Amino acid sequence: MNPFRYSEPVPPAEMIDREAEAGLLIERAEGGNNSRLIAPRRYGKTSLLRRAAADARSNGWAAVYVDFFGVLTLGDVAQRIEQAYTEQLEGGLRSWFAGARRMMMTPTVRAGGGPVPASIEVSADPQAEPPLLERLALPSRLHERHGTRTLVIFDEFQDLLATRQRADAVFRSEIQHHGDAASYVFAGSQVGMMRELFSDRRRAFYGQAGPVLLPPLPPEDVAEDVSRRFEATGRDVGGALDPLLALAAGHPQRTMLLAHALWDLTEPGSAASTETWLDASDQVMRGSKDELRAVWSGLPAGQRRTLAAIADGDKPLYAASRSHGGSRGGAVKAATAALEDRGEIVPDDATGTGYRLVDPLLRAWVREGRAGD
Repeated sequence: MNPFRYSEPVPPAEMIDREAEAGLLIERAEGGNNSRLIAPRRYGKTSLLRRAAADARSNGWAAVYVDFFGVLTLGDVAQRIEQAYTEQLEGGLRSWFAGARRMMMTPTVRAGGGPVPASIEVSADPQAEPPLLERLALPSRLHERHGTRTLVIFDEFQDLLATRQRADAVFRSEIQHHGDAASYVFAGSQVGMMRELFSDRRRAFYGQAGPVLLPPLPPEDVAEDVSRRFEATGRDVGGALDPLLALAAGHPQRTMLLAHALWDLTEPGSAASTETWLDASDQVMRGSKDELRAVWSGLPAGQRRTLAAIADGDKPLYAASRSHGGSRGGAVKAATAALEDRGEIVPDDATGTGYRLVDPLLRAWVREGRAGD
């Protein structure tokens, strides 16, 4: 079986590196502090969060991971929280929650094809607050009954902004009272929206969670892991390792995707060659072309020019942008801010422009001329 999984979050045991980040999340939680984790999609965020949950459980905590991706109402939010507790609490805590759900919380029903609290409609409704607050209060009730602390992980937390104006204030009104009962990790992939929630003085969560950043994977750790997995399955990564590291650039999902293709094209008992690598990378680029074109097509012209300038990466940004049709410094600055908010670029002092594209395949495709065939 191909040992490189790229289409879903990997189990904690298969993570490459991230020891420092996982340790920081747990250290803060044990100190009664909250964290916020901001990382682009497919950058290993979910895998790290699951690792933190597993570590918390091993330390005697309860841990609950809630994914808010796609929520539209506070009813959706309440249902996601309830489902997470139902599925993830263990042992006696699971039994306690089964009883608590029946005795202390507003019941849920299925309306309009999806589970929502019975007291609300699908549209935003102020009456969504009571059932949501009941579910947000669960760590406090669990601590009162069992003395167990809870690590609560809210992933794609920025999607809360789609449910109701000031929905974050509803959350803060309850969880600010949890003290020693719970610590929280707020995670998201939309940089701009997460910044609005945690860096705007007018928002409820301003200054309430310490940042945790996910840098690219260290090349030495990637090299050791890829080589080990090849060897464990009767293959040798051979001369393909260096170009794989160069193209993947420490991006977790792209590393797995490229290694998966390379492993498939390497015969059992043999070593990957330069030709094998060229075939594998070409296969990946062709398979990703529609996805990369969709990203490109979704950008306004000014952001495309700036993205192309950053992809080249060998000149200062404003000079580079002129070679791609840009002219005004203010427009380039606005485009850069928008691309950073979207999670397409991040600051990087090692490049000529001061930024780099998050997705190394997008960078390669842009540099190669953005062919549409």
